[in-house]
Amino acid sequence: MEPGSTVLLITLGIILCVGPLTRSACHRLRFPVSVGHILLGVLIGMVTRPWHAAPAFNGAFSLLAQLGIVALLFRVGLRSHTSALLAKLPDASLIWAGNVFGSLAVGYLVARFGFQWSVETSLVIAVAFSATSIAVSVAVWDEVGKLDSDAGQMLVDVAELDDLSAAVLLAVLLGTLPALINGDDGLWRLMGSSAGITLAKLTLFIAGCYLFAHFLEAGFTRFNRRLSDTPASMTISILGAGLVIAAFAELLGFSIAIGAMLAGLAFSRDPQAVRTDGSFSYFYDFLTPFFFIHIGMQTDIGTLARALDTGFLLFVAAALAKLVFTGLPALLSMPRRDALTLGVSMIPRAEIALVVLYACQTVDPGVVPDEVFAGMVLASLITCIVSPLVTRRLLKEA
Repeated sequence: MEPGSTVLLITLGIILCVGPLTRSACHRLRFPVSVGHILLGVLIGMVTRPWHAAPAFNGAFSLLAQLGIVALLFRVGLRSHTSALLAKLPDASLIWAGNVFGSLAVGYLVARFGFQWSVETSLVIAVAFSATSIAVSVAVWDEVGKLDSDAGQMLVDVAELDDLSAAVLLAVLLGTLPALINGDDGLWRLMGSSAGITLAKLTLFIAGCYLFAHFLEAGFTRFNRRLSDTPASMTISILGAGLVIAAFAELLGFSIAIGAMLAGLAFSRDPQAVRTDGSFSYFYDFLTPFFFIHIGMQTDIGTLARALDTGFLLFVAAALAKLVFTGLPALLSMPRRDALTLGVSMIPRAEIALVVLYACQTVDPGVVPDEVFAGMVLASLITCIVSPLVTRRLLKEA
């Protein structure tokens, strides 16, 4: 067995032993569990750093992190009420438009005129600023038991729209970056073409989820119920279907989180499928921590130390952008306290923001220099720690 594989098994064993203790300690200390797992990931990453480049090690944790996202968002969709989400969509769209366009503007202005970065780099930062990590925020609301509230359903709607728009913006940016870098003509034509293709794929995916929910889900569930000899067997089959749907979303260029969320919504229409949520809790508790642990493991303390000033300024700009441009439109449809909590909950940037950076760096490393990448990673990490702490306190005091 390769050394990397051995270290992988030992690391997984330690996480399985320490993970439940971390959860218990966070509950006792009234500390967000997601933040505890991120900090655990930072510690594990420091110890296992020499093996991170090993394909077996890195691939395994990346896969587990993706499965964690699927488990978290699938459960959110499974426990959501489609009618309630649709009822709040008009208000959610107004809040979404304010926070996305406001964050885009702040991200571009800070990068272009604050840090004097290039137009291409500034556009990357702007798109990364527009995204929200729905997984981080939802975990806190779910932990406190307020995800089913009106404000919780609004959070799910707005965050889902955020991730969808970030996916569309990323696709348009990737389609136009080569023209920007080379100074080619026809930039607006390329942007329009990329946006049209992305919106067509999004429409196709949502339509597919709708057709599955209304014409195939009931038959799929009945078939598995007849063949399953235990509740866990049926849960595994439903989770497998959710994973396939989530994978199709990523294949089309969207976030796997959005695919998992829509998959859960598809199964939420069937009361029998919802009852599997009890068995699903075991898979949820096993897989979800790996998403947050993986965020912490990606943190290289040395690199981040050199980008402290850049990362902190990016964090302040990113946090204020979401807080102001989410909170102000939210005041039109909800109490001040709920609007503030919603604004704070929209601050985290994790998987989507980092995907934006990584994808644009593959087009041209010069578009996302090491300083920029490290600064945004640090800003993302701070948002994933600070926002859950403040959100949990606001929810507890409400």
